[in-house]
Amino acid sequence: MPCAGQASHETVARALTLLRLTRWLSLVRRRRDPKTGRILGNLYVLHDEPLTPFEAMQLDADYLALVSQSLGHSAKAVQMVGLNTLKEIAEDPMLSGRTLPSRLQVLAERLASQGITAAESYPQEDAAHDSEEGASSLLRNADDPSSESEAGAKPAPDASLRNPKQARTVRSSRINEVRTTAQARALGDLQWPKRFTELKAEQQTGARVALQQVDAALRQAVLDDWAARCSSHGIRNPAGYLFGIIQRAIHGEFNAWAKKDAPSASVPP
Repeated sequence: MPCAGQASHETVARALTLLRLTRWLSLVRRRRDPKTGRILGNLYVLHDEPLTPFEAMQLDADYLALVSQSLGHSAKAVQMVGLNTLKEIAEDPMLSGRTLPSRLQVLAERLASQGITAAESYPQEDAAHDSEEGASSLLRNADDPSSESEAGAKPAPDASLRNPKQARTVRSSRINEVRTTAQARALGDLQWPKRFTELKAEQQTGARVALQQVDAALRQAVLDDWAARCSSHGIRNPAGYLFGIIQRAIHGEFNAWAKKDAPSASVPP
């Protein structure tokens, strides 16, 4: 806060983590010392609105690794945001085989869904703006309510409340539950490396959710490649490394390093 004491490094780091998890902020580059490899600084991009999970992965190469780390974070708030991020990843339609549209296309689709044309979306010089400062009316946005559930200029004759909108929570939850269950079944045929069972429970859950967004033909190769690399290179952060491979697979940048004919120790799912 302004004029307050300087925030600790831990507080700043937690704030940056939350902003990256919620996709208001993207880490796009790390500046390192060419001799020692030590990180000298980070380059972040602040967005005017949160990105979708797919868009965040396009800009932030370590986004899924960050999600993995958040699941075991010491701060409960960060853990909760991480779990919610996994839910958003599972529900992102852009991660289900659709090509990522440009930001202009996204805006155009939003306008079209609201029945607004491109010409109407830009202000004209002689256009009246009810939502801006003006002297023509004491009350702005005086259009009639779109439904009986919206507030109107005139109260009801009997002073009763207008009809509330029907909640759709139950219906949408059922749809999400069915979709998630079907996706979980699709992972049932995978041979899970023994190393996978050594991860924390929350990391295993997160990896399963993220792996559902990978093409089905690549899922086993991703797991085998991860297990082989961990065994050969002594990876210090296996969970983060797995999420990194998954993110590359989602981008279509996965190149299997492990030999196809090399059997891997596996355990039942």
